[in-house]
Amino acid sequence: MTSRNHVDTELQHDWQRFVSQITAPANLAIRITPATLWIALEDLLMEWRALWRSEWFAAVKDQLINSKWTLKDLMAHVASWAAELRAQAEILAGGTGVGYQILFDEIGGPRSWNAEKVEMRRSRLLEEVIGEIERETVRFQDLLFDVDIPRLLTEHPIGIAPTAAPGQPWIRSIAGLVEMRCIHERHHLNRIIEWKRAKLGGDL
Repeated sequence: MTSRNHVDTELQHDWQRFVSQITAPANLAIRITPATLWIALEDLLMEWRALWRSEWFAAVKDQLINSKWTLKDLMAHVASWAAELRAQAEILAGGTGVGYQILFDEIGGPRSWNAEKVEMRRSRLLEEVIGEIERETVRFQDLLFDVDIPRLLTEHPIGIAPTAAPGQPWIRSIAGLVEMRCIHERHHLNRIIEWKRAKLGGDL
């Protein structure tokens, strides 16, 4: 049986790989336009919808998918960040940086913030949590066409900073926030698929 220490080590390595992705410079090899960003969010939403429509998904919503969260909790976590990144993008669209910070621990990220936001959504039905992700995707997509391309690409301090250096926030553009959201959610989407195959077998 896998020891708790071994599991914790694996989670730490997984977290470090994830953070290295979202802190890496944006890949601007393709031409960034409102349409390309809209498509990126739409493709992500379609991947979620395929998962949500799976026969097994709702049936296991209350099963633990990691050491602390059920599948529904994880969806609440995804919803909280969908809302947060859209809100921060709205601030950047106004031409300024974000004036607050969500502090990221070196291991585990913004644990207290994550826990608070999941707890806020815990009493909601799974369908309500999924509905929030859907709505926040549409709101972010709409925002992309409300600003010009230079503003989409202009970088500002965002509301995320290392706990060890709260005065050094991450620097991102609206396009960068779209990329962050896609990386974050695909990380969790892939982990759900891996969990399903390990626990229930088969494909989606």
